[in-house]
Amino acid sequence: MSYRTLPRYANSDLGEFRNLLFGYPIKPQSGAQTFGTLFHALLLENKPDAALTPARLKQAQTMRDAVLKNLTSRQLLELASKEVVKIWDDDRTGLLCKARLDLWEPDQALIVDVKTTSCRTYGDFLNQCEQYDYDRQAAFYVDGSQARRYVILGVQKQAPFSVFYFEATACRGCIEGGRKKYQALLKSIKEVGFQPTSWASSIPSLV
Repeated sequence: MSYRTLPRYANSDLGEFRNLLFGYPIKPQSGAQTFGTLFHALLLENKPDAALTPARLKQAQTMRDAVLKNLTSRQLLELASKEVVKIWDDDRTGLLCKARLDLWEPDQALIVDVKTTSCRTYGDFLNQCEQYDYDRQAAFYVDGSQARRYVILGVQKQAPFSVFYFEATACRGCIEGGRKKYQALLKSIKEVGFQPTSWASSIPSLV
């Protein structure tokens, strides 16, 4: 059984449930999301995917080089374990949960999450973190992994290919706010019996 179909709730499943609650349309994976997935494979596993066109591969390689030129991010890549799966039972609801950490450094109990971004400035990237509920993901991962630190590396997809560093656990209120979000969603999931589409089940999403 793959990580995606493992019948435990991931942060992406919480996002799917939130969209159902608010009546947002279910959209297929966007080109930006697909590129982000392929870039992760290149950066974390050194596996360039055949799905990348020559132009896209060059772009992804330039982004990877930018990460490696950054002393902080290069050290994190060298020290941390990659693509680490964590599973746990939520204390409040008893629901089974999971997370796949981009980078995990156990000595510091540090999680590093890599995001691709079209943002031009660091301020814009911080706004994107709020817009896409990265605080919820940070809190969900921190609590599930018993981590002490959670860092987001935002990698620009265009020149100058800057690397934005944001430590969510050092930002006042970020983890606390994200925790309220994920706990409220898990509580509602428990009440209504939501089954994510990622579990590849024929059971309806909301019952």
